[in-house]
Amino acid sequence: MKKIFTLIALISMALFSMAQSVNLAYFPFTGNSASPNTPTSYLASAGEQTGTAGLYLDGTHGSSEWLQASELTSNGGSAINALNGEAAGQDLATINNSANGKSIVFHFSTAGYQQVTVSMAARRSGQGFNSTVWSYSTDGVNFTVITGASTVPSTAATYELQSVDLGGITAVNDQANVYLKCTYDGAQSASASFRIDNVQINAYPAGPDVFAPYISNVTPLNATTIALTFSEPLDATTAQTAANYVLNDGTISQAVLNNNVVTLTVNPAMTEGLEHTLIVSNVTDIAGNAMTPDTLTFTYGVEQQYVCANIAELRTKLDFTDNSVNVSDNTTYKLTGEVVVTAVAAYNNQKVIQDATGAILIYDPSGSLGTLSVGDKVSGIYGTLTNYYGFLEFKPTAAYENFISVFEDVTPLTITLSQLNDASFMIGHQAELIKLNDVTLNEAGTTCAVLTPYGITQNGTTANAFFAYFQDAEYVGAALPDYAMDLTGFNFATGKIGSSYLDFRYYIIPRNNVDFAHHVGITEYDRAIQIFPNPVAEELHLTFNAFQATTMQIFDITGKMVMSHSVNGEVMNVSVAHLTAGTYFVRLTDGHDAAITKFVKK
Repeated sequence: MKKIFTLIALISMALFSMAQSVNLAYFPFTGNSASPNTPTSYLASAGEQTGTAGLYLDGTHGSSEWLQASELTSNGGSAINALNGEAAGQDLATINNSANGKSIVFHFSTAGYQQVTVSMAARRSGQGFNSTVWSYSTDGVNFTVITGASTVPSTAATYELQSVDLGGITAVNDQANVYLKCTYDGAQSASASFRIDNVQINAYPAGPDVFAPYISNVTPLNATTIALTFSEPLDATTAQTAANYVLNDGTISQAVLNNNVVTLTVNPAMTEGLEHTLIVSNVTDIAGNAMTPDTLTFTYGVEQQYVCANIAELRTKLDFTDNSVNVSDNTTYKLTGEVVVTAVAAYNNQKVIQDATGAILIYDPSGSLGTLSVGDKVSGIYGTLTNYYGFLEFKPTAAYENFISVFEDVTPLTITLSQLNDASFMIGHQAELIKLNDVTLNEAGTTCAVLTPYGITQNGTTANAFFAYFQDAEYVGAALPDYAMDLTGFNFATGKIGSSYLDFRYYIIPRNNVDFAHHVGITEYDRAIQIFPNPVAEELHLTFNAFQATTMQIFDITGKMVMSHSVNGEVMNVSVAHLTAGTYFVRLTDGHDAAITKFVKK
């Protein structure tokens, strides 16, 4: 969720008059070399630890091994945060989505020092790393994540000042060895870059605690809870006095302290998207130093202009008409309306959601949204948008808020192959569940490979309009069907499949084996099978009219066959007591044609 706060007063006036910050290490990257000669380690060129403090990208000191040829380079630097007003020189650029998950590590000593801060100039490209996770260690092996710490700048083409405050982490004070790790993630292309320059590590001399606490971060956890992070451990009595916290549009009913974090309970619940003001005063640290009263302005959740009532509104927030780029919008949006899951894949936790206004693909490599199945209806989804080569994706940033129901049906939009070939028509139906009636596959009998386009023919029209996008789909690795079928799937568009660039077009992506249904007219469907009761608890009764079935199969909602029986006659009783609750499909075949219906197991 988007969190905005303004600190009116950061540092207490109670600082001891003689205490001044000391520069322990400085990394300006002056004269740095571009790829493939960019170094993978640097020693501080200024500061108390010149020549001893280091920055590592070589697999040592807890860092990752970065590739000089493709993941590191250098560009023109910045004068922001330069020591002693130095002119801009070179910078250090980490590049390429192949480096997602890799870390850099600063190693230095704080012996005789406390209240550590790290600052730098930072800049990133539009597709550059959009996540930095900072952690610390005193042994170079066991790292602890610094909650809320981030040095991600906006995507503006200029440098910005970024910092990490370790003032509240007493574990790094007065230590012979401190390891500060930054793990990058979220780069979206080989050219993506994240550049840093003029890194300063500063601290105060150790001694009696004369530093007043200050608030370094305010985080609304939900509508009724706010977390305040202070610069150091606090006195429990003053920190847990609710009267020391005044909210402009609510009451603080409880304050709970955990080291240097105070969790506030708000009543009534805050309104999402509105700005709130919190005044904090009279809080002291464990040495008795009192903070200067501080006024914090923040927004809980997503600002109102980023709240979308339905998928159609969400789809207007990012232009996805350019199919030659992979571009993300780092704005967090909230989709408030009810949506139904129409497809699920394990790979990158992908899902497709749909409502009455449209559909969108969920790309969720971190699993933020939570576990959902086809037919689940939910609401309250937070995420960012990506134009992935002309196809709009929604990347969740939190778990969905409300689970509403299960076994919800979405009727596919029946279209022709000619319409699927028409990008101007299909752009209005991206990701929707669609259906092509009475089609054949041109490569019938061929083993289906993932991310490989295959031909479809309908009424004399042919197009390479089908491929297995979900890598764990049941039909991958099996022979493509060789019968006339009614093909169902979600509508996908791309000009890039795997590492291959193709002409941009729309495709149908079947979800499972059930989506390859034998072609039977609607009237035949209605009269072919009668089942009761439905829903069923133990035994399902089937009657076949005008259909000489030889085989009865039952599939679960993922397309996995869970039961198969030979048919003898026009009436059949099947025990389904052992099946778990859910939606199932019954398929009757006579060796050539097939009829399909569904039932719900209670």
